[in-house]
Amino acid sequence: MSDMVEPVHASSFFSVSQTGEIHEQLIFEYLDIEGYYRKVIRDETLLAKEVEKLADNMQYFLDKEKVEINGVRVKSRVDYCDIYLKGDTDVVSVVYLIDFTGKFTGEENVIETWLEEEEAPYDFEILWRFPVGSKIVEVETTMDFEIYNDIISLWAMDGDEVGGYEKIIFELPTSTRVSR
Repeated sequence: MSDMVEPVHASSFFSVSQTGEIHEQLIFEYLDIEGYYRKVIRDETLLAKEVEKLADNMQYFLDKEKVEINGVRVKSRVDYCDIYLKGDTDVVSVVYLIDFTGKFTGEENVIETWLEEEEAPYDFEILWRFPVGSKIVEVETTMDFEIYNDIISLWAMDGDEVGGYEKIIFELPTSTRVSR
């Protein structure tokens, strides 16, 4: 990645399934004044190398994280990475699809993460989407958050202290609904 590319924003969306699969879409937005990524995208070989490098780098950081579901360590895996231009602007996005799986119970379930503590270098938001009818019992985090039924919205602003220990306790619904 070029030194001329500056990270300016991030967002993450976690989709939690009843089977224990958790799918994450992680998007980083970069200010690319020099057009580095526009050049990369025009060269398929260079694009493939850059995407592989980005995915490997993300996997390195995921491997350093500790994530447990109901007390059992799980591993996150980068399954997809790509670079997207944001129209006729100097902003580009790097998109990752990340998966991990654990075993859920019929009682309360706990997702715990231990992350490096840091100062947020830019604003970011995280949405957790649980199966319809799930009950969010507890959220422990340094970030600001709101609970909307079976959805958790978390956010941090540039300069906020983030990371450390985080925990979500939730109950899955006892019956499956097709839609809202």
